[in-house]
Amino acid sequence: MIEAADAAVAEALAEETEAVCELHRLNADYIRAFAERDIEWFDEHLSDDFRCSLENGRRIGKAEFLERVAAGPRVTDVTYDEIDVRPLGDVALVHGVTHYRHKCQAASTRYTDVWALREGRWQAVAAHLTAVAGR
Repeated sequence: MIEAADAAVAEALAEETEAVCELHRLNADYIRAFAERDIEWFDEHLSDDFRCSLENGRRIGKAEFLERVAAGPRVTDVTYDEIDVRPLGDVALVHGVTHYRHKCQAASTRYTDVWALREGRWQAVAAHLTAVAGR
């Protein structure tokens, strides 16, 4: 009985480790796509019911998000840190902070992205953005 339980725990840990690695990769791609205004990447990886809460509190759907990215502010020197990937079964939270320069001004945004495992692949279903003061 104990051996079966140990095997189940090992399998669960391996699956969680795989999910965390995949979500770290997706997070890095998400930030790259933002910096490069890669609409095709977002169109493929955001769910059709994606919602984003902007820094000003306004909520937008996928179509407007794609429009904003396409027209979006040109940013440079994009980096990110404080990444925390939290798998919760078929849903995961990814928290982090992006740092960038926009119009020669340094800025930072704290984000939480919600990912859902749908039909065997992770899709972003929501994002929440908050400006970081004083960075």
